[in-house]
Order: sequence, then C-alpha cells, then structure tokens
Amino acid sequence: MKKLFILMFLLAFAAPSFALTGVSFGLKGGLLTSYDQPELAAPSDENDNMALGGLTVKFTSLPMVNVIVSGEYAWKTYSYSVVGESFDLRARDLLFSASAVYPFQLPFATPYLGGGVATHNLGYDVDVPDTWSLGEEPTAPDTETRMGYHLMAGFDVGLPTLPLKLNAEYRLNWVDMPAETAKVNSFAIGLLFTLP
Repeated sequence: MKKLFILMFLLAFAAPSFALTGVSFGLKGGLLTSYDQPELAAPSDENDNMALGGLTVKFTSLPMVNVIVSGEYAWKTYSYSVVGESFDLRARDLLFSASAVYPFQLPFATPYLGGGVATHNLGYDVDVPDTWSLGEEPTAPDTETRMGYHLMAGFDVGLPTLPLKLNAEYRLNWVDMPAETAKVNSFAIGLLFTLP
C-alpha cells in the first residue's frame, strides 16, 4: 500500500513534465457487502458490511477502453468480552486491482462497463489490552492472499470549470477461496482529479 501511495504521488507531479494526458487520480470511500461467508472466515454475521477506502488512477487516453488501477482497504472492528476481559478483532481486506472498462460518452456524464482482476490480502488483527489476565491471548486466523476477479459499472460526472469529476462505482467481486469462490459486492463514491 505504501508503494502505491508513493507511485501515485510521483505520477501526479511528474505527469505534466512528460506531457502525460488522459490521467486522473482519485480518492474513494464506500462499503464492501455480503462479507458474512464461511469461506472468508468471518467471525460473525455482523461481518456483512465493511467500510472501504482507496486510491484510484484512471487512464483514458487509450483507444477503445479506459484502464483503472486501484488500491483499496476494507475493514471492520469487533469488540468481544470474555469473563470480564475485553479485546478487539479487526477484519481487513487489502486489495489491489486492475480493470479495463468501456466508456459511453454522454453530454452530462460518462458511464462505463468492464471487468478486471485483483489480489485480496485477507486477515484479522487482535488487539489485546495490557491488562489482559486470562493467560493465553486470543489469536486470529492466518493472513492469506487470494486472487479474484470482478465485473463493474460506474459513471463520472464532470464539475463545471474544475478539473474534478464525481465518480460512483459498483463491483461484483469473486474471491478464489480454497473451499469455493466467495462473492462480495462493493459500492464506492469518490472524486477524481484530471491532469490538464
């Protein structure tokens, strides 16, 4: 994730020097839903919705299709109590994706359809207080990286006189788990900054 931030930062400031056009950088936030599946080792049915935040780079100067590269982080924290002692369990999904989408140019917006591939780094973190007195601390399932793929639909709406676009996007994600393929949804809205 740190490398992705550095790469996006360098591209944003170096692109004008190399006359790189058709590139947008953005931030987004939303929800990852339907995450309460046994294949994802969810601790409870409350794991259904996870908060989602991420960065996006969009390339629109290619013929026929646009390319979208994203880094996203989904998370949810649960608090548990055992014999008077409490601890937090944080579920997380760190994913990186690359997508090809076909844009439809309309006067007021640019909707698009497409699909792509992703890697999902799935894991849990346990936060035990220093005052824990019940002997062995609770442990979390091992972190694992799984491949995935997705279909997506979204649209961009330009803001008058500004190099900014509002973006909304839906993805239907499949994550390749050992037992069977898990299917989750993601909804996100964001803001794209378009280079001149």
